[in-house]
Amino acid sequence: MLPVYVINLDRRPDRWAVMSAQLARLGIEATRIPAVDARLLAAQEEWEQTTNGNPPFWRINLGAAAGMLSTSKAMIELLGSDAPAALILEDDAELATDTPTLLDGVDWWPAGVHIVRLESGGDKARPLRRPSGRTPTGRMLLRLERWNSGAAAYLIDRRGARIALSAFADPHTTTDHTLFDLRYSKTARKFGTVQIVPAMARQRVEDGTDQQQWRDKREMELRGWARQRYRLKRNLGSLPYKTRVMALRAFGQVRDRPVLYRETPDG
Repeated sequence: MLPVYVINLDRRPDRWAVMSAQLARLGIEATRIPAVDARLLAAQEEWEQTTNGNPPFWRINLGAAAGMLSTSKAMIELLGSDAPAALILEDDAELATDTPTLLDGVDWWPAGVHIVRLESGGDKARPLRRPSGRTPTGRMLLRLERWNSGAAAYLIDRRGARIALSAFADPHTTTDHTLFDLRYSKTARKFGTVQIVPAMARQRVEDGTDQQQWRDKREMELRGWARQRYRLKRNLGSLPYKTRVMALRAFGQVRDRPVLYRETPDG
């Protein structure tokens, strides 16, 4: 049985209670990973600037940095075990009824795949390849070819965890962009990620997010020419990959599909 790790802040026992109840209904045992609190990073950053005169040492917003450190803790737990892979969840993930069937092993994973993504992408269509396999309950596995936001629910194997941790050591963008945005992240292109369709997880939007204040703060910092320079550099770097996806689409190798959540495989 593959381990399940749930990332949860100490100051959000409400979310842990909801998540624990859901997992109990599904018959899934999970390990809680105490999340890194961005407030502590903010205090450390302020101390560094006050005592040493150093500029902020995160290139990403503090909420994203805390999320990445928290995810790193879960991946380190996987590598410290003898399991071939693990399911990593954020504490606002809503899971399909057949999620337990994914945890029996990795025999159903397509060759060369290091991440299996459970989370939906909403109504917006995503570039996906033809099916390369199926989950134990028959949901399609389609290779992700561009981008799908969010990192609330995914399976990752040991090789994938090592790749991710190497990228997290010198972060340039958020966790979900690092893992799943093939346009801008060279790391994302190493995972051979497949998306489950229909999706088996979605985020509970009514819970909101603890990261909004940190995103807003970074938006204020990246104003004017600094913001435009950042976007230009990122877009120029992504052109070769975007061209590749356009060619795949033109030759019928990629189709744009919505990745919608479905609670049951036949619902």
